Amino acid sequence: MRTSKQSLRKIVRFLNNPEEDGGFWLPNIQRPFVWSEEQICRLFDSIMREYPISTLLIWKTRSEIRHRKFIDNYRKTCKLSDFYVPENGNKKCLVLDGQQRLQSLFIGLCGSYEEKELFFDILSGDVIDPDDVKYKFAFLNSAKASFP
Repeated sequence: MRTSKQSLRKIVRFLNNPEEDGGFWLPNIQRPFVWSEEQICRLFDSIMREYPISTLLIWKTRSEIRHRKFIDNYRKTCKLSDFYVPENGNKKCLVLDGQQRLQSLFIGLCGSYEEKELFFDILSGDVIDPDDVKYKFAFLNSAKASFP
């Protein structure tokens, strides 16, 4: 068994991309995405604090298994069936553990949540309560977003 370390940038580039070692996809057995905006923001805060965000469990296969894309522009009304990929015998990596984290990274870095994009307050970074967020992230409508 081989464990490899990859940068977040490289992992996000693998999502839905068959050109990158077969790409990362979600097997049909995975539940829908359920994280809230706050949970996604807390994930990004953890990354900024250099906290560990756990590992991924990936199954590399050529089996013809029903799978789907990661969602870039998430809406609560999304139907998983809209993201299915035709079954094929191509090389692919199916995410068995880590879907919520990867989906959150994909939404925050490459997409939107209910038509709002993730913004980061670069002036944040002070913490009053160690259990509270240190870095301020928020999903905002890009037309209404204001900067300090």
